Amino acid sequence: MLEEGATWFLVADGRRARVLIEPRRGADLQEPQEWVLQISESELYDAVDRPPRAHDSLGPGRHAMDQGRNRHEEEEEKFLKRVASRIGEAEKHKAFDHLVIAAPPRALGLLRALLPSGVQSRVRAETPKDLLDETAPQLRERLRELLR
Repeated sequence: MLEEGATWFLVADGRRARVLIEPRRGADLQEPQEWVLQISESELYDAVDRPPRAHDSLGPGRHAMDQGRNRHEEEEEKFLKRVASRIGEAEKHKAFDHLVIAAPPRALGLLRALLPSGVQSRVRAETPKDLLDETAPQLRERLRELLR
């Protein structure tokens, strides 16, 4: 069980994120609009921006010179860096005491690595599930299960 204090629930995937706030234990969840985030147009991969191509040394073949990186994964990582940075700023201003994170496995792993150490020390529970489209009452029930 969590001690007293504000608890933030970060629910995210690689393209969208939202924060639900429980100002004190047992209070209704609040969902501030400024904490409903999504990947911006400037961060989206444009198919025209293909990686450079090179000709094979023998034959007519060509291949990408992208070191095996996936552009969609890069845009997701940039977005999650932005989310982690905003959560870090909120932690510096002591906006929350506890943090609970729900995200698909890949996004959860990236968030773990990107969150500042001060935020990491406030993480009380994590779940590797995509709960982004659930309503606040559904999330409240799932989060109660997590925090048991």
